[in-house]
This record gives sequence, structure tokens and C-alpha cells, in this order.
Amino acid sequence: MARILSEGPSALCDTELLSVLLGAHDDLLAARLLLRGLPSLSRATPGELLFTRGVSRRHAERVLAALELGRRVVLAPSPDRPRLVHAADLAGVLWGRLFALRHEEFWVILLNARLQEIESIRVAAGGITQCSVSPREAFAPALIHQAPAVAFVHKHPSGDPAPSGEDQRMQMLLEEAAHTLGVRVIDHLVIAETGFHSALQGRCPPVSLVPREGVG
Repeated sequence: MARILSEGPSALCDTELLSVLLGAHDDLLAARLLLRGLPSLSRATPGELLFTRGVSRRHAERVLAALELGRRVVLAPSPDRPRLVHAADLAGVLWGRLFALRHEEFWVILLNARLQEIESIRVAAGGITQCSVSPREAFAPALIHQAPAVAFVHKHPSGDPAPSGEDQRMQMLLEEAAHTLGVRVIDHLVIAETGFHSALQGRCPPVSLVPREGVG
């Protein structure tokens, strides 16, 4: 497909990109593999791929190699990505996006083994006083992206970052789930206009950082 060279890969849709990878002459095989979406394809086993109609051994090898290469690119340490080892480092990732919000939001920061940010994902958005999140929803991005560590961040529109009783209960549930799933929870932050609260370091002052770009 000449368009990938003339227009760049971002100009192609998922089906077209997968067709290029497979070397297929039409998009039917790619569409079949993408029937349940990219997240499902990213978790596919060799057997699941081979049982898909029209998928040959060579096709399966190409898809598995591309998915693994993509995972390694995302998780590879980069000198341009700082290590987020302190509560203020983690708060700085989402401070510019969250501190002035008038409703609650719950986010997860995905981290590699060196505690560098892989991606930050909004899990849920709520009302003025509540944002309901289950441990399953909170850890889903980490399992999809195979992140070994996470930090949870949510917003208090009230302006007070002190965790509520419900926040503390949720933190206990998340810690239990983390132990079961084998995912390391670095911290749980509550962000408010007056500052933020870290489960490890307690109350902290506001973060004076320029809002970061590219948070997903």
C-alpha cells in the first residue's frame, strides 16, 4: 500500500495497517482479526490467531511479532522520560489537567519497571461529590498494556485533598486487587486546588508545573 509511504502510517485506519502487515491483497482478513477490537487482538494467543479463518502460520507470526515489538517500544526505558519516584513527580503528570476541574475524575498512570510513564488514562468521570470505580475498571488499563506498576490519581472538586472514608475504602480494595494481580501500586493521589494528598507522603502543596502534553 503506497499510501503508507506517501501519507505516513497515521493516515491509514487500523484495518489498512493490519493489511499491510499481513501482506494481504484485501481488507477482509484484517477486518476478521479486528472484529473484537485492537485490545482483544493485542491479547490474542497463537492458537486463537491460527483458528481465525484465513490466517496462516506466517500471518500469525507477523501479528505476534508486531504486537510484541509494539509492547517493547512502549515499555523501553528512554532518557527523555523522567523516573516518577516521588509523589510530586506523579502529581505533576496530571496536575495541569485536574486541579481546576469542577467534577471528580479517576485516572491511572501506567509505569514501566523503572517507574517511567507509559501512558496516563482516565478510567472514570463522575459528579461533584462522587466518582464510582471498581478495582476491575481501575486495573484494566494496566492489564491491557502489561504495565508492571501503576499510580492512581483522582480529583476532589471540593478543594480539600484529604481522602474521604470512601477513598480509604477504595484504596484498600485496590491494594488487595494489586496483590492478586501482581501489579505494583506506587501511590494513590488525591488532587485538589489547594494541593494534593499522597497515600505515602500525606498532604503536599500544589504542584508548580506547566501542564504536560500527550496525556491520553
